[in-house]
Amino acid sequence: MLALRRSRRRFALPALTVLLAAFILAACTGPGSYRTVRGGMSDPGNFVRDYLQYAGREGPVLVEVPAGAMGLTGRQLAPRVADMISGSVFGMTTQFTADRTAVREPNWRIIFLFNNALNIRGDEVCAGEVRQNTGKPSMNSLAVFCHRDRLYASVSGYAESFGGVDDPAFRAYARQLVDELFPRNSDEMLRLGGWDD
Repeated sequence: MLALRRSRRRFALPALTVLLAAFILAACTGPGSYRTVRGGMSDPGNFVRDYLQYAGREGPVLVEVPAGAMGLTGRQLAPRVADMISGSVFGMTTQFTADRTAVREPNWRIIFLFNNALNIRGDEVCAGEVRQNTGKPSMNSLAVFCHRDRLYASVSGYAESFGGVDDPAFRAYARQLVDELFPRNSDEMLRLGGWDD
């Protein structure tokens, strides 16, 4: 009986290891996987969270998506992204909108480029430059926070694939870009109760 129990354990451990490895591989490479990498500036600009708070003090902050992705035009995608990222900035209640008439400070805005050319800089996007890859669709992304044509923060990101704009992983990706654009600092974390983990 003891020998039988040991043989089951020997089989169960390798099988569990293989299943776990397959799950991790699928999570890293399958549809909806994502990661972001800060780009443009080595760090978001000084006081960028204060500027965001100022921009949204009397209403939502403007979101622009000047070029389309995932089968939608930029105009169709912008309100969806604005809705996804509203309330996502840590420790703030900032709301976002694609409706320029609904904002009090239209010169402050976040611009998202999806499927963008990899060599475009954040300051070029703030100045109105738009370039996209026209080859194989990808989710190379650039998010910038601007005042008029001045860049205050920039984040680049890359995702393997999404099942469309309604994919929960796309929502998580958009929110992660914003989280990187306006990162929490240690003082805020301590003031608001510290880290969860």
